[in-house]
Amino acid sequence: MKLSALLTSAGINIGVCALLLSLYSVLRKQPGNVSVYFGRRLAEEHGRHRDSYILERFVPSPSWIVKAWQYTEEEILSAAGLDAVVFLRAIVFRLWVHCLVLYIISCAACVLLYFVRTHSVL
Repeated sequence: MKLSALLTSAGINIGVCALLLSLYSVLRKQPGNVSVYFGRRLAEEHGRHRDSYILERFVPSPSWIVKAWQYTEEEILSAAGLDAVVFLRAIVFRLWVHCLVLYIISCAACVLLYFVRTHSVL
């Protein structure tokens, strides 16, 4: 494997991820998108009028990640409904299954590599 190809691929993936995260952080602050991103909760808590040309709206910030982890299922149920709670549970379950399968595949690969290394006839 070429190290330069690996670093190029990692750089492209990290750059695209940072670009999309920044784009999301900027778009969620725009007044036109308030109803899209957790609309009812935002409307109740932040009823203040925002000026159209505030620089704060165009600067990406990861503060939404911390706020997203603070909500309980009951709060999400009351604000977004049962469909949102079921969707989040399904996503979390899929992530756990994905991690478990990756763990099993990694362990199997390590065992196979161990046997190949110890029993090779070189």
